[in-house]
Amino acid sequence: MRGPARAARPSTLRFSGQTPATLGPLSSSNLPVFGQPTIATIGGFGFEEDLRLDPSDPNRIYTSAPGTGGADTSWIWRSDDGGLTFRWVEAAAPLNGKVTPCAGGGDTELAVGPTGRLYFNDLSLANFSTAVSGDAGQSFVCSNTGVPDAGVDRQWYDTDGDPEAGGALYLTNDEVGNGSVVCGGAPAANNVLVIYRSPAASGAGAGVQFGPPNRITQPGSCDEGIMGADVVSPVATKTGKLAAGNPTTLSTAVRHVYVIHDDATLSRIAVARCFPVAFGAPVANVSDPSGVNCDDLGVANLGAPGTVKTGANFPSLAIDRAGNLYAVWSQAPVKAGKIRDSALMYSYSTDEGSHWSTPIRIPTGLWNNVYGVAAAGDDGRVDIAWYGTNAHVDTVDGGPDGCTNGGPDSVPGSWSLFLTQTLNGHAAAVSFTKRVRAGEHPVRRGSIQTVMGGQCGNDDSTGTTNRTLGDFFQLRIGSQGEAQLSYADSENYDGHIYGSHGMYVRQIGGAGVYAGSSPSGTFPRLGRSSDPSGDAVYAASGEVTASIPNLDIVSSRTSFPAAADCRPAGTACLRTTMTVANLSTTAPPAPDTDDDLVWLTQWLLPAAVGCASTAPSCANGGLNFMVYAESNGGGAIRCYYGQNALMQNAGGVITTYPAIAELAQPGQCATVAGPNGTITIDVPLADVSLDPGVAPFSSRIYSVTASTMTLPSQANSVPWSSGVGGVLFNLIDVAPAYDARP
Repeated sequence: MRGPARAARPSTLRFSGQTPATLGPLSSSNLPVFGQPTIATIGGFGFEEDLRLDPSDPNRIYTSAPGTGGADTSWIWRSDDGGLTFRWVEAAAPLNGKVTPCAGGGDTELAVGPTGRLYFNDLSLANFSTAVSGDAGQSFVCSNTGVPDAGVDRQWYDTDGDPEAGGALYLTNDEVGNGSVVCGGAPAANNVLVIYRSPAASGAGAGVQFGPPNRITQPGSCDEGIMGADVVSPVATKTGKLAAGNPTTLSTAVRHVYVIHDDATLSRIAVARCFPVAFGAPVANVSDPSGVNCDDLGVANLGAPGTVKTGANFPSLAIDRAGNLYAVWSQAPVKAGKIRDSALMYSYSTDEGSHWSTPIRIPTGLWNNVYGVAAAGDDGRVDIAWYGTNAHVDTVDGGPDGCTNGGPDSVPGSWSLFLTQTLNGHAAAVSFTKRVRAGEHPVRRGSIQTVMGGQCGNDDSTGTTNRTLGDFFQLRIGSQGEAQLSYADSENYDGHIYGSHGMYVRQIGGAGVYAGSSPSGTFPRLGRSSDPSGDAVYAASGEVTASIPNLDIVSSRTSFPAAADCRPAGTACLRTTMTVANLSTTAPPAPDTDDDLVWLTQWLLPAAVGCASTAPSCANGGLNFMVYAESNGGGAIRCYYGQNALMQNAGGVITTYPAIAELAQPGQCATVAGPNGTITIDVPLADVSLDPGVAPFSSRIYSVTASTMTLPSQANSVPWSSGVGGVLFNLIDVAPAYDARP
């Protein structure tokens, strides 16, 4: 995402009269409960992780993330087991995972139609590349010129029915620099909010080519800062274009699509209300070259520009099954030139956005709250998730990261993923549940980069701009009314740059947003997990092999034996045991030509609460350790330990797993070949804590994940050095994650 223009104007938006809303009591009954967080992005990396559920298959889940435009690489991962494990889709290129031949890498967006057709949008340096897959990601048809405009940024998708059978795929995005105006006292190139519809009037295939743009805001105005996702209402109505301040009436009911956005001063929130019309000459309620008619409706004036700011980051809109609208955004006062602590704000509309309730502050109990995202279910039932911390903005000198603007970019805090819920979202007194931590443990230590703070958040040790959590995460609602979340976790050595894992977690208990359903599932697994056999395949460039027995994980187990039972005896250790279908060092089948085999187990180790050390684990919020066994060219299996790393991938980076050192003491690397063969590795605890900043294993280690890989050379051919090194790999099998404790 490019930062939006910072400037503002006299509003041309229609700000409606507001209805009252007050805050009801906090509720602690039937709180949402979350299951095991999964490392979704073992290959690639995972900031700005998208999330889409396949309505034709409740077990099929997609995520995507950009790998930077300079790398011309983005990734799509798919889960076929309800989020227990993820892998790149089969169309991904070997080793680096680039998913289509079209250009991209800047931003990604997904949509899934009712029959399971997958739509993918990738931001290139020139345009959007748009792609569609009818076989769950095994192959794609794509175009490098998905829209007729250039200078586009931050795209969002939503579908209205089946785009292949009379429905529509809506794309909304910004045009950057389309007009140059003075907004808020400083000259800046403003953004313009645009919506497109596909299929286009020309008859181009749905999801590949879009019709002409409908510019909801205009060049030369300051009406657009940055927009949140577009959302199609499930309820069809006859609400038409505004005339003399009131909506006209359509002859036929249609489902409207809404886009929430702020203005260039970051002091106003608005929602565009659009609906489909015929492609053709511009006749209100009848036709338009874009195939869409829109009105921009005011939600809230936050305060005079310069006294208050939103923009941490995108405002969010949810629509329930009854058609009620819910807006959520982050907001902070500005005092003495400093942006102060950020709150989550909430407003609702029961009349399609024509009128909005007085905004109220969501009672999170935290000092700073960013990246709020909302999703709704039945009438009045809404989930809201966000990153939050109890740390204050440093308003003296901008904090240790040197960001003098204030706001979330100068909060030296420990951030976690939280969720709250309301079951009476448009009542006179709206009540919310107490916050719950959705991701088990903190995901970031240090500042978070936001539009609100001028995107100046940076890391203490490098002084480089820090976007390790990207600009957003996503919340979707599953078939049981459960919250499903994709998010970033930067607790690793490279967390000060782009080294975040994309994570996935789902609600397994408590109230859901569908009144007639109850979320269900298992609590985080402890100590071990099992994995179905027959799923260890090489899948790349559209080709899929038969299962590879020596890389087919059957189970994974992690334990903390008594020191006397460790190898070498007397040295406290962590022990991992991986069982595979048939352990051997046989090379993988064609077309996989990479004959270095790796059996890897990794885990996340958060830093101790209150840690003030400058050691790596504290500076980055934790570390991502691993052990692995390796056979090169059919040679003997040897074992290693280390941490994850990053390596250069053209103009970007990609996650790798090179060893720091070999585990060569007798008994540290024990194997049993043949059917249900095992690899048992003992690693000294001292080698996987490294500094006193981590309270090693005082509670548990998280998201222990076993996987198998093939590589073109040994994993540490490029040695680990301060979080950099390693070689690319093909992921063959992954077992469900679990936690472990002494």
